[in-house]
Amino acid sequence: MKSTDLFFRRLVSSWKYQYGIFRSIADWTILLYIIIPGAAILAMMYRSWWAETPDWIANLPLFLIFFFLYIFSWIGNIRPFVQEADKVFLVKNRNLYLGMRKWGFAYSLLFQTVCTVAMIVFLLPFLMNRYLLEWSQIIALLIFFIALKWTIMTVSYHLKRIEKKLKKYALGFLLFVLFSWFSQLVYSLWDLGAVMPVYITSVILLAGTFGRTYQLLNRVSTMDFEVKLEQEEKTKYIQWIFMMAPEIEKPAFSVHTKPLLFRKSKRIFKKRTPFTGLIELFLKIFIRNPSYIFSYFQIISISAAGIIIIPPIWIKAIVLGIFLFLAYSWLSITWDKAIMSHPFTKKYSEKEFYYSARKRTVWALFILAIMLLGVVLACWLIVLSNLGILEGIGA
Repeated sequence: MKSTDLFFRRLVSSWKYQYGIFRSIADWTILLYIIIPGAAILAMMYRSWWAETPDWIANLPLFLIFFFLYIFSWIGNIRPFVQEADKVFLVKNRNLYLGMRKWGFAYSLLFQTVCTVAMIVFLLPFLMNRYLLEWSQIIALLIFFIALKWTIMTVSYHLKRIEKKLKKYALGFLLFVLFSWFSQLVYSLWDLGAVMPVYITSVILLAGTFGRTYQLLNRVSTMDFEVKLEQEEKTKYIQWIFMMAPEIEKPAFSVHTKPLLFRKSKRIFKKRTPFTGLIELFLKIFIRNPSYIFSYFQIISISAAGIIIIPPIWIKAIVLGIFLFLAYSWLSITWDKAIMSHPFTKKYSEKEFYYSARKRTVWALFILAIMLLGVVLACWLIVLSNLGILEGIGA
């Protein structure tokens, strides 16, 4: 067996697996009434952007488009296509194993390149008709973000190997800021029409990425980590489904011996009653479970992004309505799952104080979610106001 045959066999198997996940959530009704009409509407909108620039982007500075592409550069990971059984067989066949990994790394870089090209093509009507960029500037922009994405993918590969979460998050935030400053410097040169320095910078980034990748491809010591990384990449869409569908969500258990908050299980309420006891129990479960916290803020952040990005006011109102319905429903389901899952607390489900505690807690967290959404939207409006582009955004 050749390394190319093994790689393409695993690649096709991965595609079939992801297609099965897609088919499990997108039946013929969703495909017919949501996906196909949505794709048709998006295609018509994209065609209309070439004919006439929409009003909502008329006062949007070019730097925000550049910053959006920078954020997009952080999406994507390297896939080694390594499996658990490889420890037994492929390690003894070093050339086959390393060849398969090389194809996996190359595929990851090529796939993310295609995604970057697709994003630039998507923004092309604005870049050409609104900002009147020349092809030389657009190509330089494309080359830079391809090089930047490859560099960030390599850096993220090393970040994921850090076991301590605090160190990983702190270092990740620091690198995000440093790369942001570096990208702003490149933007200042690119905006002045200095295309050659942008090309030189891109070549330097690519050279560093290729040099570091070459070193990684000749190592076998990272096999355990790459098995875990490949499993995460393979199942990431399932994890998204779990987070967005609380009725099938699998709670994540912390590996810490003590939780970060309420580690000594101190009382939240001084007055001890069955009513306050249930509220305190749920709040501690909710705060200590990372999947609950992440899903809670994910609903808020996605809704805020939809309200901010989608231009028409009436669609913003629809997104807000969906947020209100989804947030309240998710909190209600989460309460039932957290409290009703244990037989000790389940026996109180018919008591009056149970429904009172459930209603009070769900409404409190629901109002808090609305307030957090309002804070995010207010901060966005302040930024737009300071930039002088608030007028015309909601058209």
